[in-house]
Amino acid sequence: MPTNLFIPGPTEISVNTAGSFVTLGYSDNDNLPAVQFTDNHHEVKTVIGGAVPVELVLTGTSARISVALVKWDSAVLSGLLAKQRGTYNSAAVGTTMVAGVKTFGVRIESIATGQAFEFTRCYLQPDGYGDSQWGNRERVLTLAFSAIPNGSNILYTLVDS
Repeated sequence: MPTNLFIPGPTEISVNTAGSFVTLGYSDNDNLPAVQFTDNHHEVKTVIGGAVPVELVLTGTSARISVALVKWDSAVLSGLLAKQRGTYNSAAVGTTMVAGVKTFGVRIESIATGQAFEFTRCYLQPDGYGDSQWGNRERVLTLAFSAIPNGSNILYTLVDS
């Protein structure tokens, strides 16, 4: 498995929260998404609050998806923020994040090449949201997702459009 994915921009970021992908937003050539993989070679324990998903503990792998969007849909973002709060405020010991409605899919598609990466089980990290505008610079929304393996231990798939 690669340690990083590099996706040529600009890109379209979509999320699958209700059975089909909807566009969350777009990055430009100055704000490309980054995907970094982590393979844990030490013991990882889950906690009572569910901060470490059982899937990560069982498979020992995860990914961090960082995106900076220059254009986004506020309604889709609001739904993700509601899921984020639900994931961390209602987690129970032994509950897998794959089951239920606590995770969603993330698709990163290069507009230039049509190539896309789909991560089937993701959640928005607790500190993974930032909306800022500094000086005369354009407004940018930054998001950090964690991707965990799905029920078949698959972390992501490559899709060619």
